[in-house]
Amino acid sequence: MAEVGVDIVEIARIRVVYERFGQTFMKKILTEAEMALCLSKPDPVASLAGRFAAKEAVSKALGTGISRGLSWHSIEVLNNDAGKPCVTVHASFFSGRISLSISHDRHSAVAMALYEPA
Repeated sequence: MAEVGVDIVEIARIRVVYERFGQTFMKKILTEAEMALCLSKPDPVASLAGRFAAKEAVSKALGTGISRGLSWHSIEVLNNDAGKPCVTVHASFFSGRISLSISHDRHSAVAMALYEPA
């Protein structure tokens, strides 16, 4: 049976943390490839907030949250050639498929994940 996870993040909240801790905060949440992608954007913090929300949404769809068998780096959110977000889960218990959508405006970033077990 498919499972859904959704998360919304205030970009201002992420911006405050980023301004205080900079790339140290990014390194805690993002893989090197994700960090490079965010830093290539006009507003890296909006992209960071979207990936933060995406990782939370994926962890909710998997039913684990970020802790039980998953770390921030266990979930990698990159983009395919068309710009669509794609998820890779680096966890031994994971098998299946995750579809992901991320969106943001000036205030919030939201992500929805659909997990279809194998």
